[in-house]
Amino acid sequence: MKVLLVAFLFLSTSFDEAYCANILAVFSVPAPSHMALKSALLTELAAKGHHVTVISSFPEKVSVPNYTDIPVLSQEFVKIGMNDRKVYDFVHQNALMMQIRFWQIAGDMCSEILSDKRVQELIDSTDLHFDVIILEAFFSDCFLPFGYKFKAPIIKFCTFGGTNWMGYWVGNPNPYSYVPDGLLGFSDRMNLWERIINSLCGVFFTLGRQFYFLPRQDKIVKPFFKDVEGLPHLAELDATSTALLLVNSHFSISSPKPLMPNIVQVGGLHIKPPKPLPDDLQVFLDDAPHGVVYFSMGSIWRSCDLPDSTRQTLLVAFSKLKQRVLWKWETDSLPGQPSNVKLGKWMPQSDILAHPNVRLFVTHGGLLSSQEAINRGVPIVGIPIISEQRHNVVRAVLLGFGIKLDFFNISAESVSWALREGLENPRYRENAQRLSRIYRDQPLTPLDQAVFWTEYVIRHKGAPHMRSAALDLAWYQYFLLDIIVALTLALSLLLIVAFFAFRAVARNVFCIKSSTAHESKNK
Repeated sequence: MKVLLVAFLFLSTSFDEAYCANILAVFSVPAPSHMALKSALLTELAAKGHHVTVISSFPEKVSVPNYTDIPVLSQEFVKIGMNDRKVYDFVHQNALMMQIRFWQIAGDMCSEILSDKRVQELIDSTDLHFDVIILEAFFSDCFLPFGYKFKAPIIKFCTFGGTNWMGYWVGNPNPYSYVPDGLLGFSDRMNLWERIINSLCGVFFTLGRQFYFLPRQDKIVKPFFKDVEGLPHLAELDATSTALLLVNSHFSISSPKPLMPNIVQVGGLHIKPPKPLPDDLQVFLDDAPHGVVYFSMGSIWRSCDLPDSTRQTLLVAFSKLKQRVLWKWETDSLPGQPSNVKLGKWMPQSDILAHPNVRLFVTHGGLLSSQEAINRGVPIVGIPIISEQRHNVVRAVLLGFGIKLDFFNISAESVSWALREGLENPRYRENAQRLSRIYRDQPLTPLDQAVFWTEYVIRHKGAPHMRSAALDLAWYQYFLLDIIVALTLALSLLLIVAFFAFRAVARNVFCIKSSTAHESKNK
């Protein structure tokens, strides 16, 4: 009996050890919101026993034995735009301008990361093995050679709702007629003009990546991976190497669209059950008989960087409320702070939104904030700054749990109206709570799904059985242009043959009639 028990324990231990995978992850964007998602997924994979090596700008504060951080990017690079009032200038930029700007920033970011000494050691290593590479799906193409070097499948994790061109990584259809690009701020109920813009931008983004962005990235990458024999161009790796795409969205809060089996929606995976609040916040929220309005512009668009006129307008509107206001304010003081307003440099946002006295969330419309609001069933007033935020707020308005406040139209009257509407009209809260029930009605939590599918790809060596045949088609085959040409030629040939046959028959008939008439006349 003891022998069987020892054998069982040995086999179990051997199985677990064999199953534990070596994972390399690269999260290149130095944004706290992106890092929150990175942390949720990768620390959970480490907790499952996998050995995780992470290249990112924000190392984990908690030391885990099987979790290795490779911190990259100088602090100066990380802080670009995060403490600068000019970040609100982004409100003037459209999707095309933002896309071009991101392409430019991506080049600098890749050069900075690949130049890091520890990353260079990873590139030059000859004794390391990884079972899967996880890349942040946000201009991370310069890290695709890691998959080729280590002969490992690539999982891309899109930390936002995604864009249409990402579908080409896995052969996913992207109908421009009803699937808006996430950067445009459109709903899935587009009018004629919006469908034209959506289609033109989709073509521009796709061709721009293919003929501008990827060639630029290629020039950056080649010197760093010069010793990797036979390394293909990034355009080829971009089109063939993605085994799985995890997307931070969910059909209940975005919009239904066709998805291949290797695109998995894991929207809100960072959200955890609410934890107890700090004592001062707990008392402030508990002792609010009329409820609380929570206000935050996120981690990059900070409240203290708002233009002076905008800040003053908000102060006037907040001071007139009978509700208390909890304001994420990143400096030590707020001139003119009303008595009903409490400040905090950092706020446990998700836990605050779970408090029953929170009546309304005034937000920039960031995706994580929007997901937390829906999960907790709290209506929003959205003040979007850039493209994806506009899309999120438009979606909130369409679903009936949000009010849009244009950044260019912030006045005492407009802010007061939006606050009154969100606080006094019960339909917004009812819709938010209804959507919360729908969103949370899932067989697995988003985090569990992300972990399951990551391990699925590892278990099945890249899961090639999920790969779409669309990836093997030329563009003219994918859009059936060859069939259209073939059918057009066949139909044209048929019409030509029919024309000549008809003409020949008509001539014969005419000749016969002419001969008969001539003979009759001669008689």
